[in-house]
Amino acid sequence: MPERPAWYHPARWSHLSHWKLFFGLWAILLGLSLAVTAIGSLLAGGLQEWHALMTRLTPWWVVWRLGLYLVIGALYWRRWRPRILASVARDHDGGAVARYRLRRSERAVVIVIATLELFNILSYAGGTQ
Repeated sequence: MPERPAWYHPARWSHLSHWKLFFGLWAILLGLSLAVTAIGSLLAGGLQEWHALMTRLTPWWVVWRLGLYLVIGALYWRRWRPRILASVARDHDGGAVARYRLRRSERAVVIVIATLELFNILSYAGGTQ
């Protein structure tokens, strides 16, 4: 396994509890999304114009999300999944139960994403309100 960078070392982050880190990252994500919306609405000329712009760009957001899903899926399948499978292979049962749960989780994620995107496409097409 390659050497991890210095910032990734777990001892560096040991003073943070998992919840503090979780809520801190959510706060950063919320702040960034608010900043993007504020800057976008200012550049577009107002909230109505921003909303109209986002409505016009809806097909491109679908393309963007599908591309993002493909990149994350490829990374998962090529890099992260083999590491997970190698890790669970060291279990006392050889990882049979963990592999079964992993397959179920993978299917659930695909079903949830496909359902959300189907509803987004139907909403864009005028099928739901």
